[in-house]
Amino acid sequence: MTKVDKIKEVRQLRFVEGIPIREICRRVQLARNTVKRILRSNKTEYTYQRTNTYQPVTGSIQNILKEWIKEDLAKKKKHRRTATRIFEILRNEHGYAGSYVAIAKKVREIRNEEKKPDNEAYIPLIFSPGEAFQFDWGEMPAYINGELVTLQLAVILLCHSRHFYLRAYRCQKQELMLDAQQRAFEHFGGVCKRGIYDNLTTAVKKILKGHHRNLQEKFVRFCSHYLFEPNFCSPAKGNEKGRVENKIGYVRRNFFIPIPNYNSIEELNDRLISFSIGQSRAKKHPELRDKTCYEVYEKERDLLIQLPGYNFECSRTQHATVTPLCTAAFDNNKYSVPLEFKDKIVLVKGGAEEVSLVYDGKEIARHKRLYGFMQHSLNPYHYLSVLARKPGAFRNGLPFRNWLLPAIFNEYRQLLSEKYEDSDLYFAKTLVLLKDWPLVEVIEAIKKSISLGILGDSYILRLLRQKDDPVVEKEYISIRIELERYTAKQREPDYYDEVLRFRKEVKNI
Repeated sequence: MTKVDKIKEVRQLRFVEGIPIREICRRVQLARNTVKRILRSNKTEYTYQRTNTYQPVTGSIQNILKEWIKEDLAKKKKHRRTATRIFEILRNEHGYAGSYVAIAKKVREIRNEEKKPDNEAYIPLIFSPGEAFQFDWGEMPAYINGELVTLQLAVILLCHSRHFYLRAYRCQKQELMLDAQQRAFEHFGGVCKRGIYDNLTTAVKKILKGHHRNLQEKFVRFCSHYLFEPNFCSPAKGNEKGRVENKIGYVRRNFFIPIPNYNSIEELNDRLISFSIGQSRAKKHPELRDKTCYEVYEKERDLLIQLPGYNFECSRTQHATVTPLCTAAFDNNKYSVPLEFKDKIVLVKGGAEEVSLVYDGKEIARHKRLYGFMQHSLNPYHYLSVLARKPGAFRNGLPFRNWLLPAIFNEYRQLLSEKYEDSDLYFAKTLVLLKDWPLVEVIEAIKKSISLGILGDSYILRLLRQKDDPVVEKEYISIRIELERYTAKQREPDYYDEVLRFRKEVKNI
């Protein structure tokens, strides 16, 4: 279809300037017949109407495709489904029997996006076995236990074999970057001579002139531990490590679209390892076409630098003062310690998955790491000593709110409340026994006390000790049972007046 500006130019050249048709065809780059048609018709616009519209994608498949494209247009470009991925899902899950070309055409029609031309030229690179690996982060959405979260995916790729390792985290802190690489080295069975990175602030303090960098001290110690040399891309030149950049896009398109749903990050990471190995086993190497990436990796593995005899401590450490609430702060969250360390200064070691608290060289507590803001990880065992003095805190105490005790404890507490007014005190003192006795033994003692009809922490303690000292008099328990059944009759007040009057008379005599 000829554009209106071309029609205007042809008409002016002919009717105003009187230029021959041959010269007009050369200037406007149109065929001679087209120019003649424009001059003969005296029209300033031509429209083309298709009589029969060709729609190879129809019915329910077309509706599904429109819905997906509508969802993708509201997302970032890197999170959208590609035409290839859409075609695979439709073919495998919805029984689509058409061609990829029809899907790609419909996708272009719906999106109606124009691609910017890429005028930058590149130089192909080649790496020797065991020469280098590339590291980078990628943001990926996922449903974890029903909640949509944005995860940071660490990708480590061997440049020669193209085998790769994936692990998802909540953030990109330094200890997590080091942890991901350490796990990748163990997965690969060795380390390459060089590592290629972006200018991450967790690795680079300051970018100097040229390729010189002022590096973070812990990152330098990590490189020294595993004996590899770090190299960094030029600023804003991520294409210098294009292999890992392309791999991030590949993983996003083939694993995270549509958004996956898992019960925990641990389950997701297990699936990511299976995915990386499966893809390396199935995908042909781009240079050695007769072998898969995993087959090339198996030969490259023998040329990697051997791992040291012990792991690098990737955790981040800091000192913290234990508050009166028996908690120490780390990374805007709080973790509990036993009562005896209140007001002490402890060393907190924050790893990728756990946080350990150390005092005087000994570990006093260990918690699963939190990545929220002002969250609490409170171990109820750390507060049992306080609970003995403040039994009423069990009802609303934060450490005990989600404490899943066996059902026998609820039964025992109910029986105490029916028998004693201060039942919370007896129940709290019973819980304190968990500090010195295993949970299984305490449960057995509670069941036995309920069967005997004897309730109270002192009775349960005696049953626990009886297990270690079989020479305990069994008659003691039977006597206590009889005492429990005995009730004294309350005297009338006049009786005490008579007693006092009698004592006064005796004294006067």
